[in-house]
Amino acid sequence: MPATLFAAEYLSLFEVEVGKAFSRPNALLNKDTNRPTTQFRVPNHGASATLFPEYTISYLNKSNKVAIVTAEKAARNWNQCGVLKEKAAKLATEAFPNYKNTPKELSQFKSGDEHSHNESGTYYVLRCEGTYGPFVYLHFQVRSKSQDIELKAAWDEFFKTKNR
Repeated sequence: MPATLFAAEYLSLFEVEVGKAFSRPNALLNKDTNRPTTQFRVPNHGASATLFPEYTISYLNKSNKVAIVTAEKAARNWNQCGVLKEKAAKLATEAFPNYKNTPKELSQFKSGDEHSHNESGTYYVLRCEGTYGPFVYLHFQVRSKSQDIELKAAWDEFFKTKNR
């Protein structure tokens, strides 16, 4: 997927690659040194910006690689979320044309809302989710199996060290 930089500063939601450093000057400057990961919000641009005005990057401090890309949008109800999901699915299909729907039993989250690219080991999840409040939200997340393993190891080590 070619990366088009907006004002030579940052990538849009569908251009960020899990497993690579986030492309922005000084993006790794202010690490959260108290945890194994750092998260920050990014203003989105491009075709996906109308659905997701911003997204979140989570990267591993040890490797500086993007581990998770997440975007969410609140909806008034399940019907509205379904309409938003259809729009997002079209954009995701265009951005990730080689990703196929993952059978529920093979998916990382055991849901039917996952699409994966077997050669790269990356996948995305697109679904409507309930909240503890009165609204539902559209949830989009890009991950990779290898980064998931690194994340788990980093957090396991963090909690093991914290509990000593």
